[in-house]
Amino acid sequence: MPDILFFDEISDAEANLVGGKGLSLGKTARAGLPVPAGFVVTTQAYRRLVDRGIRADSGFVRAVAGAYETLGSGLVAVRSSAIAEDAADTSFAGQQETILGVKGDESLLNAIERCWRSLFTERAVAYRAKQNVEAAGLAMAVVVQKLVQAESAGVLFTRDPLDPDGQRMLAEASWGLGEVVVSGRVQPDRFTLDHATGAVLTRALGSKAVRVTAGVEEHVPPNLQRQFCLSDAALAQLVDLGRKVEAFYGDPRDIEWAFVDDTFHLLQARPITVAGAAEREQVRQAVIAELKTKADPRGTAWVRYNLSEVLPEPTPMTWAVVQRLLAADGGFGAMNRDLGAKPDPALGSLSGFDLVAGRPMANLSRLPRMQFARPPLEYPLGTYKKEPHKALDPKPVLNPLAGQGCVLGLLALPGTILGLTRLMNTTKKQSADFAQKFETETAPAFATAAKQALAQNWSALEPPALVREFETWTNKTLVEFARDSLKPTVFADLAWSELFEQLKPKLGADRARATVGELSLGAAPPGEANLPGGIRDLANERITRAAFLEQFGHRSTNEMELAQPRWSEAPQELDKLVRGTAGREHTAVAADVDKIAAEAKFGEPYRDQLAAKVQRLRTYLGLREAGKHYLLLGFAVIRRALVELDRRFELNGGIFFLTPVDLPDLLAKKDLSAKITAARKKRQTELSLEVPQVLFSDDLDAIGRPLPEPVGGDKLEGVALSAGVAEGPALVLTEPTAAPPEGGYILVCPSTDPAWVPLFVHAKGLVMETGGVLSHGAIVAREFGLPAVAGLPNATQQLKTGQMLRVDGGRGTVTIVGGAGT
Repeated sequence: MPDILFFDEISDAEANLVGGKGLSLGKTARAGLPVPAGFVVTTQAYRRLVDRGIRADSGFVRAVAGAYETLGSGLVAVRSSAIAEDAADTSFAGQQETILGVKGDESLLNAIERCWRSLFTERAVAYRAKQNVEAAGLAMAVVVQKLVQAESAGVLFTRDPLDPDGQRMLAEASWGLGEVVVSGRVQPDRFTLDHATGAVLTRALGSKAVRVTAGVEEHVPPNLQRQFCLSDAALAQLVDLGRKVEAFYGDPRDIEWAFVDDTFHLLQARPITVAGAAEREQVRQAVIAELKTKADPRGTAWVRYNLSEVLPEPTPMTWAVVQRLLAADGGFGAMNRDLGAKPDPALGSLSGFDLVAGRPMANLSRLPRMQFARPPLEYPLGTYKKEPHKALDPKPVLNPLAGQGCVLGLLALPGTILGLTRLMNTTKKQSADFAQKFETETAPAFATAAKQALAQNWSALEPPALVREFETWTNKTLVEFARDSLKPTVFADLAWSELFEQLKPKLGADRARATVGELSLGAAPPGEANLPGGIRDLANERITRAAFLEQFGHRSTNEMELAQPRWSEAPQELDKLVRGTAGREHTAVAADVDKIAAEAKFGEPYRDQLAAKVQRLRTYLGLREAGKHYLLLGFAVIRRALVELDRRFELNGGIFFLTPVDLPDLLAKKDLSAKITAARKKRQTELSLEVPQVLFSDDLDAIGRPLPEPVGGDKLEGVALSAGVAEGPALVLTEPTAAPPEGGYILVCPSTDPAWVPLFVHAKGLVMETGGVLSHGAIVAREFGLPAVAGLPNATQQLKTGQMLRVDGGRGTVTIVGGAGT
């Protein structure tokens, strides 16, 4: 394979040698479009020399000098061209290096090295993580191209993203080279153009105070600042070029161009990766149409609840795999049947959750059918319609007549009550002796098998064997093991409810709710599953990084997302995990059972019952987290199989935008690139749509409707998670990226996963947009002794960093005490 390819030597066969930008320029040059001459330093050279240094191979140095001389030497532009760059769904615009005005052999070699190094800058790594692009196998090619001494330059969208009819082009232009436009250094002239005729529809004069010529920045003379930098005749030429590029590729393009001597030069033509208004509306209507097929005729409410905390925006592969966990015929259904429930057989592979514009949301009309074919329970949708915030912690109510009609319901009432009694008794009976077997037999056996699977030589497995491993571990993890690992959540919820009901007559509802939270403080996962304890031990150097990774390497941020690398794959993430955690120990002290019994005036037998229920609650809160810890070991095996398939078929992370039904086509070596591109684009567009946290089937047009401004007032009411009262300045974050500041603060965030734990260490309280009393955030908050409240939609927008807040975790309120915030 060559180290250098000139544009006229490039075709689709060289895609992995020349990267996205190099391939685009090569193909358009060969098609006769006006591309300045150039060559590409291929990924083969990068892989061979990036670690050794560019001058370690004298033959390569001579080859670069010779290619440069062929271009006529002089000034060139040197641009990165990573393998995944300029794809149909990931542009990588501005993420890697571009150097303009390079002259001379030595300067050219230095510029190539700068491009190579830019593949792993912090911004490039963050962009790939956000776009779910796998780092494994990435390589950097470099484009070297004659520099056009542009009089003016800029960009052209062959379809204006803001045009709902798709009939306009959009151009932006400024004097000199286009760097000042794409970098935002100037406010460019702006034109909308008729796609069919080239006519100028609108124009707006920019503020073009500076320009770059041959890499040198200079001020623009005042008379030129007051002039448009393109005439109508030139704009007509630009429209013609845009139509030719669009016809060549067959889809809209984002074009970079340079104009000199009445001639346009094509510098780049990449797909428009952001959906335009017309496409966005098409996707919105498709989402609405799909939801109508999933709505109950009597009405449905979808709620961002429970699952959305740990899996906010799943990729297609992740969502398809997680369905085996959630489905009536999957792990969740198996657990329900073990506990004596009888899920509606008509559900089949459906679950109680739907994907709504890329976000998992609980379908409250379907959830009861996960336990009953004709549910005697229902969610009070009428109440939720009037007070949507109550749906964020939904509680079903008994209605034996639901779904059966009045007469049939009355006839079936005795059997319904008997069935509910049997279900409750079965659940109570199993909760009494489940913990020991799960902790000493079930979980260790599963963990041993998963660790053995992870340790095998994956590179020795042929693709069909990899698919079999994927299928085997999907079933083993998300059905066979999940039927047990999900039970601690049910048993913890049962213990919580029993404690509340025992205390409520004596203490009143508010005090009883707060007391249960106080009694649950300090509950922690047992042994090797105690991740918060492991993070503290790592931060305080009680265990080594190697020991931590041996125990927790299969965990990660956003760990229910299969596209997310595990900590064992990206150990540098541990730096963020322990930052600010060292030296601080949080020990939450649970309320004393005897004191609570005395407050409630319980005699000896009731005091003993209280103590037993408290112990059961603490046990199952810990085992809930342990169940997730071991489930994620199996999840790591599933991911390992997918990553290996992704590498074998050179998909650059595209495997996560397929689904299991596509794997036979993958094994048959069918080209799935278009399908991957379409899936990426669809997901990106769906996630750009606004979706309320509570969505009703009679108002599906709320999808895409701008979210309402936060309701005024000093007190916000949410879901009580962890008892106690705390005051402090708000620290509002949407991702756990900030270094924890010293001193107490109230952490305000969308939801939490293990990566947020370091921020808990210095926090005084916690406010989350989503989450229930058994959510990860709630459990860890109680372990750390933090008052916590959830169920506050748009809290990260409504509250500002620096505002003084009072969090009452017993009552579920957040009061803005003062301060404007930032």
